Amino acid sequence: MKISAYLFLLLTSLFWQPAFAEESTAIKILQQDRGRDYGLMVGELIHHHYIISTDSDYTLTTASLPIEGELNYWLDLHSVELKSTEKQNRTIYRLSLVYQSFYAPLDVRALTIPAITLDFLTSQEQRVSLTLDEWTFTMSPIKEITPSGVGNGDGVDHFMKPSIQPHRLKLKPIETRLIILSSLLLLCLLFYVALSGWLPRLNRSTFLQAKRQIKALSKQDLKQTEHYQACLQALHQAINQRAGQTIFFSRLDTFLNTHPAFQTLDKPLRNFFTQSEASFFFAAPPEPSYIKDCIRLCHQLADADKVSLKS
Repeated sequence: MKISAYLFLLLTSLFWQPAFAEESTAIKILQQDRGRDYGLMVGELIHHHYIISTDSDYTLTTASLPIEGELNYWLDLHSVELKSTEKQNRTIYRLSLVYQSFYAPLDVRALTIPAITLDFLTSQEQRVSLTLDEWTFTMSPIKEITPSGVGNGDGVDHFMKPSIQPHRLKLKPIETRLIILSSLLLLCLLFYVALSGWLPRLNRSTFLQAKRQIKALSKQDLKQTEHYQACLQALHQAINQRAGQTIFFSRLDTFLNTHPAFQTLDKPLRNFFTQSEASFFFAAPPEPSYIKDCIRLCHQLADADKVSLKS
């Protein structure tokens, strides 16, 4: 009996071995990617991708694919996507499964996604199965219940804390220093431009310069002829400098026609030339009160000079 039993087992193994070898090479998993298996949080999507190669004689039974929806109280199958291509007498299946976990652990917890069995049919209606192994992963809690780490106490200070806020730098001293340095740089530039002659001269009107000279001379004794005539001479020089030539009473009309901005001052200018001729050519006594009129005339000429320069 023992010998007959051994012979039966030997014949059986010889008969079934080619079939098993054929099945192992006919269907195989070329590649699988199931992502990280640690630190998953509640509500996170879990992506599994498989590439399965079969002989062209084998066809995957779509009824064996898992059904989308709730698998258990903590795990949902979000989507199932299957694509197939033919390549060198073989069929390549690309299977994508997306799970979503709604388990909210209070501490680090290991969970398992169950295995999946896929059925394939041959042209002779023979059924062959392929099992996608179960997958174990760990989930992390959103908030600690007990302090983390080895040797920590039970106090509140040992729990996880939010990230430290960045330290704000005090920029006020830097801003003050920058303003001071910028002001000094601007002053240096203005000083350089002024020395280079690129800035218009302030109070460039010759009449304002004559006004300052007359005011300085009026502090002296104007009853003396030389002091009185010095005031008149200062205004004469301003008129001559503005005209570019010496202006006598006889040339006053020409000056006014050449510089029409001064025509409104025709009467005070004629009065000035009259007083000047009386003092310089006819030795008339000084009239200190008239110096105030000269200062006023200088101011009026300076205002008219601004208008003429703008035009």
